Amino acid sequence: HTKYVFLAAGSSLTGQSDFRKFEKARKLKDHIDRIREDYRAQLKDREMAVRQRATAMYLIDRFALRAGNEKSSEEEADTVGCCSLRLEHVLLEPPCTVTFDFLGKDSIRFFNKFEVDPDVFKNLMLFKKSKEPGDLMFDRLSTGSLNKHLSSYMEGLSAKVFRTYNASITFEQELEKNMRQLPAGASDTARVLAYTKANRQVAVLCNHQKSVSRNHAASMEKSEDKIRGHKYERRLARLELLIDGPKLDPETRASCLVEESDLDEEWMEDYEKSTQQKKLETLTKKFLKYDDPETASIAKANRKGDRLTPVEIYAAKSPKEQQAIKAKEFEEAEGITDEMKRKRERLMAGKRSKAGMSETVFLKLKKTLQAKTDAIHAAKALLKDRDEGKETSLGTSKTNYIDPRLTYAWCQKYGTKADRVFPKTLQTKFKWAAATPADWEF
Repeated sequence: HTKYVFLAAGSSLTGQSDFRKFEKARKLKDHIDRIREDYRAQLKDREMAVRQRATAMYLIDRFALRAGNEKSSEEEADTVGCCSLRLEHVLLEPPCTVTFDFLGKDSIRFFNKFEVDPDVFKNLMLFKKSKEPGDLMFDRLSTGSLNKHLSSYMEGLSAKVFRTYNASITFEQELEKNMRQLPAGASDTARVLAYTKANRQVAVLCNHQKSVSRNHAASMEKSEDKIRGHKYERRLARLELLIDGPKLDPETRASCLVEESDLDEEWMEDYEKSTQQKKLETLTKKFLKYDDPETASIAKANRKGDRLTPVEIYAAKSPKEQQAIKAKEFEEAEGITDEMKRKRERLMAGKRSKAGMSETVFLKLKKTLQAKTDAIHAAKALLKDRDEGKETSLGTSKTNYIDPRLTYAWCQKYGTKADRVFPKTLQTKFKWAAATPADWEF
């Protein structure tokens, strides 16, 4: 029996291999202009083999197609790449539209429509002439001959290096563009969303797909309910400022008069009930923990300083006192729904509170108003990001195609922790890149 031994992701040899791969792709930027100039000129070459090679190079460079390798067995899946495309995989629509439809690596469907250079379109029309649907589009080209030609520009250059190069350069450009669009003082969450958006552009370029999660619709609905919850709290804060508060400046007053969308009577009643239910569940978990004798011992052992923790204070009480604490907290929680409803109905009816409003409460409500507005914007952006990415796999491009030094440089520049964008596995895999300075460029 054959036994395979694989290097750990964080091993120095694996790190060296990754470093060399990304450095090779980075070196390509010194040659890419000359390569592009040459293949564009060769699109009109008199020799058919040269035209085919130039056309394939255009497709590989422009649309991140894999070169494709010859099959070693007839039993393997019918997966193809650029060099092994058949006529049946390519649909041409004048003047310059090309639709590709084939199974790529790992039997993932590549189905995309592109606008191409007029000379490329003419060549593809020419390559299809007098052929059957099952015939090769590039019948005078192989992956081996293509890579041999590419190595004449740069030692070790092959078609797959273009994929790494274009993924990294696209990520760098998209990330820079996204960061420029953020307002000054943008939150860390907004920066991470800008990073994810750039990551997604690369995943789309490289055709990294995934099936939509079975829980996607439920997850989206839950997120939408969370946004409505923020809107509910903001609406009440606005009404409270209008009705109970002192005279407001015109700008604040105008913002308080804005109605909230998606808040019908039935939803608000359900929200009030669910708020109470969540509080009761939290209390149940809390007292299950507090009633465990080990909890107080652990809290005491981990405590810093002389001040007792809440669980220690509770543990020091008599059983009767503990029961009274529980009863009081549960009684208060069981009145949440009614209390929320009474307050909502009073404010929506425009009735002032008898107690009025102190300066402290006024300032607190203004802060709540801004906090809820910020939370709504952040949650909406996250919701949009999640929906746009439901069919795109971000992990593959981060693991294999985007130079990790771009991520670490970005983290250094904006003070974002690496674990916001890299899971532990990638931090281990790319520890060689962790010290990348903020001004590093691909």
